[in-house]
Amino acid sequence: MSSFDDTLPPGGPMLQRAFEALVETFNQRGIRYAIIGGLATMQHSRVRTTDDIDALLTVTQIAMPGLFEALAERGFAVDLVRNIQEFRDEGMTTIRFGEVIVDLLKPVIPAYAHVLDRAINAEMFGQQVRVSSPEGLIVTKLIAMRPQDESDVRDLLNGYGKSLDLDFIHAELQTFCDENDPRQTKFDNWVQEAMGGPESR
Repeated sequence: MSSFDDTLPPGGPMLQRAFEALVETFNQRGIRYAIIGGLATMQHSRVRTTDDIDALLTVTQIAMPGLFEALAERGFAVDLVRNIQEFRDEGMTTIRFGEVIVDLLKPVIPAYAHVLDRAINAEMFGQQVRVSSPEGLIVTKLIAMRPQDESDVRDLLNGYGKSLDLDFIHAELQTFCDENDPRQTKFDNWVQEAMGGPESR
């Protein structure tokens, strides 16, 4: 697999600046986080187009003003009142760094909390960061299940194969979909295709 820095998408320099500013702020303030979304997919599988950053994080309400103020000092466009209210009440808010969109998500459902629990250390843009494990990334993409997410899940299955903890993924699937949910059926079919035969749990 190529190094992460060799697979930068278009618009990489601004994306890199935004990423470095975000992660340095998280690390300096002791924020518990995991990078998810397109950048995490690039870390685990392949280069693909992305111009935004998605981060799953936990932060206490009393620490929110300091976090958003620190992000503003780093060059992010922050609306302090709106961002705090959205993150606190809706579990998601968006800030910008130039043209780069940064979505900050709170683990409002158990599956997201478990993804955060399983985050791993990785090197991205030359610095140590916390990024979703491949299993956690698959879970987040099964929750969203847009066409790009479907493609990413299949790439991750093909790339990691039998080294994946499928039991974890199936257990998380059951927390947000039932046996008739098409996401369950699609995932089972993709596992069979990637593993070269009927799935064994």
